[in-house]
Amino acid sequence: MLQYTRIGLTLRSVGENPAAADVLGLNVGAVRYAAVAVGGALAGLAGAYLSLVYRPSWTDGMTGGLGWIAVALVIFVGWNPLRAVFGAVFFGLLYYLQFRLQGQSFIPTEFFSAMPYLLVIVVLGIAGLRGQQGAAPEALGRPYTRGER
Repeated sequence: MLQYTRIGLTLRSVGENPAAADVLGLNVGAVRYAAVAVGGALAGLAGAYLSLVYRPSWTDGMTGGLGWIAVALVIFVGWNPLRAVFGAVFFGLLYYLQFRLQGQSFIPTEFFSAMPYLLVIVVLGIAGLRGQQGAAPEALGRPYTRGER
């Protein structure tokens, strides 16, 4: 969607160069608010899935640092959505293995619980040494005011 549709091109252009998108007649503020709203809705759906399906009860701290793994995953995959899907499946496999391997070996269960977080540290360390943090959108985190340089 981000590469081959008009909506994706609009979203990418507003993220990379909002002044150029504004010159083309795009409403930068509306696109940014819509992107934040869609992202919030997807995060809400993920939270609902987590509390209703994955763990069918609410407990404090049930996300357990998963947000940091998601941020590290985005940085590691170089802001590429397709690679992010494969990375998310890989970390999901680690969580699955964490539950399946507990009690079946002589390794303490705490190791399996820490395995995804340790892997994030190792992977980001390797990516940092190689200089492969990826190319974040140019205007990420910068407010846009029309007519300002």
